[in-house]
Amino acid sequence: MDKTDYEYIVIGAGPAGVQMAYCMEKAGKDYIVLERNDRVGSFYQKYPRHRTLISINKKHNYFKEKEFNLRHDWNSLLCDEDDMSFFNYSDDLFPNAGLLVDYLSDFSKKFNLKVRLNTNIVKVHREAVLDRRHPSRFTITDQSGKVFTCKVLVVGTGPVLPHNPDIEGIEVADTYQEHSLDLKEYENKKVLILGGGNSAFECADHLAGSAAMIHMCTRTPVKLAWDSHFVGHLRAVNNNVLDMYHLKSLHALRQCDTKKFVREADGTITQTFEMELPHWNPPGTATFTSKGYDKVILATGWKFINIDMFDETCKPETHTEGKYVVLDEHWQSTVPDLYFIGTVMQSRDRRAASGFIHGFRYNVRTLSHMLGARYDDDQLPRKTFQSLDAEELSKFMLERVSTTSALYQMGQGYLCDVMVLRPDAISQSSGDEKMAGRAEYYYELPREWVLKNDYFMSQENLLIVTIEDNHHRFPKMSVTEFFKPGDMNPRDCKCTAFPQGVYYSYKRGVLQEKLHVGGSLVVRADKKIFEGDNNPNRFTNKIKNLLHRQIGIGRGDHFERLFPQEEWEKNYRPWTPEEIEKRRQMEMTQKMVKSECRLGLVE
Repeated sequence: MDKTDYEYIVIGAGPAGVQMAYCMEKAGKDYIVLERNDRVGSFYQKYPRHRTLISINKKHNYFKEKEFNLRHDWNSLLCDEDDMSFFNYSDDLFPNAGLLVDYLSDFSKKFNLKVRLNTNIVKVHREAVLDRRHPSRFTITDQSGKVFTCKVLVVGTGPVLPHNPDIEGIEVADTYQEHSLDLKEYENKKVLILGGGNSAFECADHLAGSAAMIHMCTRTPVKLAWDSHFVGHLRAVNNNVLDMYHLKSLHALRQCDTKKFVREADGTITQTFEMELPHWNPPGTATFTSKGYDKVILATGWKFINIDMFDETCKPETHTEGKYVVLDEHWQSTVPDLYFIGTVMQSRDRRAASGFIHGFRYNVRTLSHMLGARYDDDQLPRKTFQSLDAEELSKFMLERVSTTSALYQMGQGYLCDVMVLRPDAISQSSGDEKMAGRAEYYYELPREWVLKNDYFMSQENLLIVTIEDNHHRFPKMSVTEFFKPGDMNPRDCKCTAFPQGVYYSYKRGVLQEKLHVGGSLVVRADKKIFEGDNNPNRFTNKIKNLLHRQIGIGRGDHFERLFPQEEWEKNYRPWTPEEIEKRRQMEMTQKMVKSECRLGLVE
């Protein structure tokens, strides 16, 4: 008889489920993955509809480290085998989605992962039990009535339902999931696409050469990934229609609130919409009617949970009109022992990469470690230093931020490393670069979880290490203005848009200091940036000085500037007061023109 009772059950064998299976297999856990279709990764057999992934597959990255190259490999899962890199499946920068299905299937077979196919879960029930470590017992029923049980349930079902808006007459529209891809159906037609994300622009890009007119309608402004640095926003690979709109080639974008669709007697579709017009005189809201559409396509995103699968004993809370599950700092839902993985992890991350494989693969690995620690008393991954050597510690942390892919992809402080410093005695004046004591360096933990964790927040000396960019400090700059480096000379290089290592110093849960060590184009602090600069010693020195301020180790006066004085005088010419004033006047003029245009004051 088949085994049906497990400690862990994972629902869904997409990339997240397969990644979790790998982590559990490696850790020797009692688990099974239940997949409703006949192969792993089946979502990618159909989606994206136009078959080109927007996940980068950049094979050639100058540096040789496998970990560094994962920064630019957005499709591979994490494993110890070099031959299971997606790089081996395609040379294309944006590969065909079908290759991802092949890759996931091969990955599952390579590591003999425990996946049960053709098992569609239709009901999940939870009973509370009197067990401090395992307070839950889940009963899971498939389409044939077969029952599985587990103590911890992990759901990785990915995008499961279309997220369609509530609009009168919406039934006249096709959906992203089912619309025809036959270009002849759209030749010389007038097409309306509802939505402003990548799926909507994917549709528009496919039809741009066939349709006579494409009108894209979105309630909110289109957000460009190159502006927001969020990979879930509109990517350049999909924005040809945006280009055509600004170059006056009939296709257009409209920010409006669609209220109604009507199918007319001649078969065409009429749209009624409202539009806010703050730049009109006087400002107001207009109601317009647009006629003659031959096709309407809904491309308004997905829901990442099928709430009907859960009965009343374990129905998790959701947000954003039921699109996302409410998750805590380590991806547990509002139901105890019920976790969600995969693209749904973006429920609490709209800045890093949790919605894509290259982001959630790290979240999944971290969650697997946290589940082991919580339910099986496993140790969280860490490195221990048996003495405190400023040179050793600073070089280790420098090399870590220079090569890590986890903190790079899950930047903006979403995942972090943590160093606990335990000196035997605090010294403020000896100047010795070595000190008796020990340090523990923990890898890839959710920063918000760390900040609520009693163990970490009770430490006398603690450093949190992240990789972040400060793009948000420049809200009025366009993407084409980020072609020059920020000031590299201050101790705290917070005014740079490039990703960089950021170090947070805590004492018993109280933030003492936040140090930005400085960024570079390749996001490595262990290499020189310019001929004659002080790198990588400059970065190491910043960390040494930070350690001095934290625990008193070393001198604390290590040189931190970009160039030594002789190189500075050779390579840098300060502007004269006249040049500074000329630049200031030019920038003021540019700002004034932009403001007048927004207010409608320019004739």
